[in-house]
Amino acid sequence: MRLVGFAVMSLDGCLTRHQDPGTSFASPEDHRFFRAALHAFDSVLVGRKTYEASRASPLWSRPDARLRCVLTSTPEDYAEITRAGELEFHNTTVPEAVANLEARGRENCAVLGGARVFTDACSANLLDELWVTLEPLAFGQGERMFEGRVDFRFALSSAETLSKDTLLLKYRRLVA
Repeated sequence: MRLVGFAVMSLDGCLTRHQDPGTSFASPEDHRFFRAALHAFDSVLVGRKTYEASRASPLWSRPDARLRCVLTSTPEDYAEITRAGELEFHNTTVPEAVANLEARGRENCAVLGGARVFTDACSANLLDELWVTLEPLAFGQGERMFEGRVDFRFALSSAETLSKDTLLLKYRRLVA
């Protein structure tokens, strides 16, 4: 199974503006890129906080063939909105979630965060690529892509211009 992490960040490495949840700072060009790119993925893996921050997005409300899996310690809190095979909530580890998706025939998974999911996916050598949109902003503080002490290595695969100010950097994960 191929796992690709998606992130939009400020020049100083923040995934959120200060303590505000979500990526409301992302440019229209990033939004267009993200929506178009997701069509190539048959599944989505995300942590609860990232899900909560983007819950109003059509990604979560519109039925489609993509299986959206949210990792949470309290899946029972979401029982009323769970739709088997479409939107599911699981109390499991990232490796277990990936194994479950693979067992269900999924081949391309978009990993949308947050920091714990990105960290766990990289720690388990599961994240194959990381696609980062770099926005021309600086916040000084905000959520970071990884948590705790990490030591992951990536190699740049491509750099694209989404607008005159916004870059899309695609990396592949180098496993030590």
